[in-house]
Amino acid sequence: MTLVIDELEAILNRVLSKKRIVHVKSVVDFSKRLGEIYNVDLNRLELAALSHDMFRDVPPRKLLKMSRAYGLKISDLEKAHPVLLHGKVAAEFLKRRFGVDDEEVLIAVAYHTSGHVGFREIGKILFIADSLEFTRDFPGVDALRKIAFRNLEEGFFQVLKNKIFYAVGRDLLLIPETVELWNSILMSRGGHVDEEVE
Repeated sequence: MTLVIDELEAILNRVLSKKRIVHVKSVVDFSKRLGEIYNVDLNRLELAALSHDMFRDVPPRKLLKMSRAYGLKISDLEKAHPVLLHGKVAAEFLKRRFGVDDEEVLIAVAYHTSGHVGFREIGKILFIADSLEFTRDFPGVDALRKIAFRNLEEGFFQVLKNKIFYAVGRDLLLIPETVELWNSILMSRGGHVDEEVE
């Protein structure tokens, strides 16, 4: 694992901007803090956190090319906005370059932006850390951090909710996996639709 981490760090230093590297390191730190609280394997968390944005600074055309080379299924939304592919490309790279077969880590990396109904602890922690790491500064971030350090499930739900509010408030597209995750969580909580909708 140490050799993989060392090589990943070398790759990141070559392909990412300095600002992005600061973010990634902060996500690693935040993930480990949550991992210590919730007793999650820190090595697996570090692998996921370190690699999540590995291809975030790759130009859109190249992301599409890499996705096709890897045989990834590309949605219409991803064709229009190739940046959405960076997590899936990173997960596939981990598989092929390092032989990573840890499904929990791979799903966490692939869907760290959108969230995923198949997330377990590592996915939830990475999703939270990507939004709340300590270089992030937005209204309500401190309150969200307190929730995340107190209750993983509630922290995950509130970060998801915040992402959706942010997107809807700015007329941004919602990623299908995000909507599916939201509905899945609400269904598990006994949620219902507005029956007054005509």
